[in-house]
Amino acid sequence: MSGRSLRLCAKVCHGIARASFAASCLAALVFAPLAAMAQEWPSRTVTLTQTFPGGSVMDFSSRSIAQAMTEKFGQSFIVDTKTGGGGVLGLVANAKSPADGYNFVVTAIGPLVLRPMVDKDLGFDPDKSFEPVILIGATPNSVLASPKIGVSTIAELKAWAARHGNRLNVGVPGVGTMGQYCGVMLLERLSIEGNFINYRGGSPIVQDLLGGQIELGTPAFGPSATAAKVLAITADRRIEVLPDVPTLKEGGLDIICTTWNAIMAPAGTPKAIIAKFNAAIDAYLKKPETQKAFNDIGLTPWGGAPERVTAQMAEDRKTWGDIIVRLNTAVAKP
Repeated sequence: MSGRSLRLCAKVCHGIARASFAASCLAALVFAPLAAMAQEWPSRTVTLTQTFPGGSVMDFSSRSIAQAMTEKFGQSFIVDTKTGGGGVLGLVANAKSPADGYNFVVTAIGPLVLRPMVDKDLGFDPDKSFEPVILIGATPNSVLASPKIGVSTIAELKAWAARHGNRLNVGVPGVGTMGQYCGVMLLERLSIEGNFINYRGGSPIVQDLLGGQIELGTPAFGPSATAAKVLAITADRRIEVLPDVPTLKEGGLDIICTTWNAIMAPAGTPKAIIAKFNAAIDAYLKKPETQKAFNDIGLTPWGGAPERVTAQMAEDRKTWGDIIVRLNTAVAKP
């Protein structure tokens, strides 16, 4: 190689080295503050906004997680409640919140996955407006009857409806929720007409069941459900907390409806903060005492990496997509 070629090669290599050094410096300038932010997080109060009301499995798990995180990090984790629109209003609010690692939302399969498949004008994009944090767990939906109609089984419910115009007033936890689709499928299989009434979660449904304003409800199972008459559980097997209550499948109705809850963050929330929060919650969900407490209210803890949320969303779109389009219940607005 000639001397001129050697000098040219050295010049090029020097230029590359300078460019590489500059890129490294730029990366350090960009990522170092983010790493420091994650290391210091949380340095102030963290808010978990739950999208369904008190008395629900979501409420219990949200407050349990908030208390555990407060004890772990030495900063306050508080639970705010923003209900309405079948869980949609809380998601809309979170999507507009600062993506600084101090605003999270506790949501469910209905508003995050099911309803967006048939309603594209919700004020958020489930895939672009949020960052997944963790799947908290899942609970089956329940078939609840008003004690005032005096039925104890699905067969008795069908017979009661036949004597009363073959029509039932059914309470569901909002438009586009798993509870709504579950109720629609159940009455479809039983050949009973339904007047579906939207509520802001399961607890208000139970209250009106007890008062006799409605005859049936299909919310996710929760601590308040047992105040009404639990006719069946929409799981593939009975749950520990209600060992004597049959599944719909046992009665010949192959209907399985599961409502899962997850924590999400506004899009752009630093990944390092999400990873730190995810690891802390996942460790909490794996504790034997946590699993017992959750199982005692009918909630099966899940946990896992943030990617599990994304995978679950994709799986449920495949499972429920055609069913939801066929039922087309989300055309009614709350």
